[in-house]
Amino acid sequence: MPNNASIQKVLRDVLDLCELQLQLLSVDAQAAKRKLTTAAIFAVIALALAGSALTVSLVGLGFLLDEMTELSTGGALLTLAVVTFAIVGGLLFIAAKAIQAATDAMSETKSELAENVRWLKATMLSPSTSARNQLRRESFQTYREPPHYHSPDPVTPLPQR
Repeated sequence: MPNNASIQKVLRDVLDLCELQLQLLSVDAQAAKRKLTTAAIFAVIALALAGSALTVSLVGLGFLLDEMTELSTGGALLTLAVVTFAIVGGLLFIAAKAIQAATDAMSETKSELAENVRWLKATMLSPSTSARNQLRRESFQTYREPPHYHSPDPVTPLPQR
């Protein structure tokens, strides 16, 4: 029994270490998030400038469309705006689906990992109460054992030969 208790102590320490490692990962992720915020600010500024440049180029493309077709200036600009909004809508739909899929995948992984760590810790610290250890292999019939049929009627066993 003392050997079992020392193994449980070691396993408890290992599980505590795993929990601390997960907490460290969480703290590191928060630090990375703060650093990512700075990058996101610069990316937003760059996107705003790119959006301004895109607007000017779309207006220029609209004037070019006006000169090359029989459309009026307003008609050419409006046609180009509708086409651009259709492209933007399609891209946003694809992006939303990708973000949703990534978020779902990560939340499932995180919850499964936390559940597995809780289960492992409970199993190692008190194996007698673990659901897995309550249903042992000995509880089930193996292929080597003859089947045992229970009948409510008393049956006399056959004599052995």
